[in-house]
Amino acid sequence: MGAPDIEVADQEEALTHILHSIALEEAALATFINAEGEKIQNVAENDIDDTDELIRFQQSVAKIMRTAIKFQMLLQFKLEDVLEYKGENSPATTE
Repeated sequence: MGAPDIEVADQEEALTHILHSIALEEAALATFINAEGEKIQNVAENDIDDTDELIRFQQSVAKIMRTAIKFQMLLQFKLEDVLEYKGENSPATTE
């Protein structure tokens, strides 16, 4: 197994790649949250009478949503870091 091929990119290209990866992760997270919403809708439509089963389901949804929120926070931190870096390293503009 050889070394991975890593594309040589300048700083601007690297930042663009990071922003693109954030956008892809955001799209994946949105799909994940949408699937969870569909699962909730399905349970709501099936009129489940077992209280213990509903509580377990709600706990499962809460855990999944907490995980999604944590992931969203990490993406936000990455985005803020990239934008801050770009702002600090952009050429000064004169007006």
